[in-house]
Amino acid sequence: MTYLQNHTILSSNDLDEVRESIRDLASRHDFDIKGPNAELNVRVAAVESGDISLMHVTLDATKLSVTSSEQDPDGLLLYMLTSGSGVAHHCGKDLTFSAGRGFMRDLAAPVSATEDNFGAFVLRLSKDKLKNHARSLVGDDVDLMGLSFDPAIDSCALGWTIFRNTVHYVAEALDGPLREMHNPIVTAQMEDILLTQCLSLLPNSYQDSMNGRDATTVVPFYIKRARDYIHAHADKKIGLADIAAVAGCGYRGIQRGFVDAYGKTPMAYLRIVRLKRVRAILLAELDGHAISDVAKQWGFTHMSRFAQDYHREFGELPSETIRKNA
Repeated sequence: MTYLQNHTILSSNDLDEVRESIRDLASRHDFDIKGPNAELNVRVAAVESGDISLMHVTLDATKLSVTSSEQDPDGLLLYMLTSGSGVAHHCGKDLTFSAGRGFMRDLAAPVSATEDNFGAFVLRLSKDKLKNHARSLVGDDVDLMGLSFDPAIDSCALGWTIFRNTVHYVAEALDGPLREMHNPIVTAQMEDILLTQCLSLLPNSYQDSMNGRDATTVVPFYIKRARDYIHAHADKKIGLADIAAVAGCGYRGIQRGFVDAYGKTPMAYLRIVRLKRVRAILLAELDGHAISDVAKQWGFTHMSRFAQDYHREFGELPSETIRKNA
């Protein structure tokens, strides 16, 4: 599919021309094509309407390495992939991406990536503009923690699905019925929608405040990322090192963050998640399995200690749970 087909500004296989075009539109990137007989075909489409700056970039190359140094401390680039795949290193994290996924690049930090037939919408954002928009919606207290985004965006998250649909809608509108209509009111409305959804639906330090929680109880995005990892991998063997690595911070930082947010350490939080998974099975149906089998499935190898933890959490023994629901 050709995105923003009425706004194509570059179609080229000249690497130097591509570098200059991307630099003028977004930020300076250095491209290098990998492999023998490698070819590059690039299409860039861009549209600006009011303060909306939206591009679609297609880098048709089997292996392309991209590096970009730190540049604009106020700038963000949100990539919403429409094709291809790759890996990137940004803000101390290794990110994988593919069609349907996205990531947020902070232009204050460098990035390096390897891309394979990459295609993406690129939305340029201003931190100051996002902050001002947040203040206009929820008040000055939102700025207590500063604004920062998690570069990794969960492609399965409902918020990302909604935001991705909105970007497609805006692109189609600007490429179609609004192409010849210069209506500042309509443009301002679209910009408000994009800024509001960006702040409320994508993982960032303002997200909870935007969704109605007191700013003083906001859970940092890196703690929420670790929390989500625990829920998704509770049946696997994971330790504090794994959780800290996902969060992108040290042992002390992740310990303190979980205690501040949930009143317990990450490993204690994991234990409770696992206990609740066991209880859900006991309340449903064992299908001929023993309690010990279910407990071991969720990482409990010491049955006496497991029974004590279960009783402490739910006020009854596992066997009593089964009897009550027989």
